[in-house]
Amino acid sequence: MNGKGKESTSQMTPPRDFIKGRYIGGADGVMRIMDECWFDALLKGLSKRKAGEVCSGCGHVRFLPCFWCNGSCKMAVAVKEPRMVVVRCTECNEYGLMHCPICS
Repeated sequence: MNGKGKESTSQMTPPRDFIKGRYIGGADGVMRIMDECWFDALLKGLSKRKAGEVCSGCGHVRFLPCFWCNGSCKMAVAVKEPRMVVVRCTECNEYGLMHCPICS
């Protein structure tokens, strides 16, 4: 037993593969997809980069501060001429980041 009260086993966990956030399965799932000839369709639209290459836009972090709200997640919108309302930015996530347009 290890220090956390669980039995230690020598079994390895099989790989879990995700493509575009979709769970594919382990090695068997990838082989099944390749046999069914739709692996290329899953990879379509993904960026192709060479090993060791770093994105010039984000340094390969894949996220940048939002161009619309500058990372604040808030935007002022004119409802009527003298009145402004603050709304949540729809272009970024809850942290004020958006995907890098170069590598994502």
